[in-house]
Amino acid sequence: MPPHSQHRRFRPLPHRPAPVRPFDAGVRPVSGGLAAPLVLLILLALFLLPAANPAQAAPPRQFVLDTFAIETRDDTLVLRLGVGVDDPDGLRDLLKDGAEMELRGTATLTRRRGVLPDVTLAEKVFACVLRHDTLTREFELRLEGRESPWRDKNLSRLLEATWKRLVLPLAPISTLEKGEPHRVSLGLSLRHTDVPPWLSRTLFFWSWEVVPDATFTQDFTY
Repeated sequence: MPPHSQHRRFRPLPHRPAPVRPFDAGVRPVSGGLAAPLVLLILLALFLLPAANPAQAAPPRQFVLDTFAIETRDDTLVLRLGVGVDDPDGLRDLLKDGAEMELRGTATLTRRRGVLPDVTLAEKVFACVLRHDTLTREFELRLEGRESPWRDKNLSRLLEATWKRLVLPLAPISTLEKGEPHRVSLGLSLRHTDVPPWLSRTLFFWSWEVVPDATFTQDFTY
């Protein structure tokens, strides 16, 4: 047999490119399997948090003045007030949960002078502490300067006899100038006096305010 017949001929195979994958299709982070369960657990915890802490009641949102009247009694200018909140039930729940709070008011009498600064004629402050006695199941209100407190198992009835019937002597009538404009300003605050017992179990930011501070004004001419 001829020598050249012993050689084998090899034909090159056609080149086939590697299959193209979408960008980043084959890359998976190691923690990808934990991301979804972790997010689910966080959402579940936020959803169940209010139910896990039922002692924290929702506070009222604002003050309500039923009465804001300027009167004269025995040659004295007095301010007659009826103070309340927009959600008495929320206030009652907070007190039953152990909150103790102080209502503080500052009444200021000024004479208006247009472009010049007003002249302050008088300033009166009142303060009262409100709490719930778990032993007697009574609500208690202590007014600054008064020895004995008011007590009642019905919060609405207690506030009707106290907050709703406040009278502040401001100044003698002789301090007013006839025909001149005057103004009475009332600043109110309702704040916690102590840390409520359920504060240690809450995850939210703490504020001493029960109701945001508010200011009411009334102008008059004597």
